[in-house]
Amino acid sequence: MTDNPNPKFPTGTRPRWEPNQDVNNIQGLIDFVTDEYGNYYTPYQTSNKGNKLEEVTLVHVLYDEAFSTIFLMDETQQEYKHSHLGELLLDRMNGHIKELEIEGRKIFTVQDLINNGTEVKFWDITHYKTQNKR
Repeated sequence: MTDNPNPKFPTGTRPRWEPNQDVNNIQGLIDFVTDEYGNYYTPYQTSNKGNKLEEVTLVHVLYDEAFSTIFLMDETQQEYKHSHLGELLLDRMNGHIKELEIEGRKIFTVQDLINNGTEVKFWDITHYKTQNKR
């Protein structure tokens, strides 16, 4: 079964990911975390002790996407030819949010992490991301 909520980007088959409602099971490259201001982050580094998420470093989703996407003007991106790069990145982020909802993966809040006893850190976006430590 194919079901792509964001047809501007590569199609996938369902289910793509297993549902997740447990803050201790968040995963980089998949999950998002939001703060009280409406910003979205993704786990960049995590540290677990057994089944408990002890520490997480979050990176802003748009920053992560900006340094994870090679901008090639292929057929899926032609509509962005005369647009700001931010439009493409925002569409990708919103498409990913829709996919998380479809797959039943909760978008946790920073407060959920804190309430779980997880130490929360944020990636300093003044530094270029050089390593993928997910």
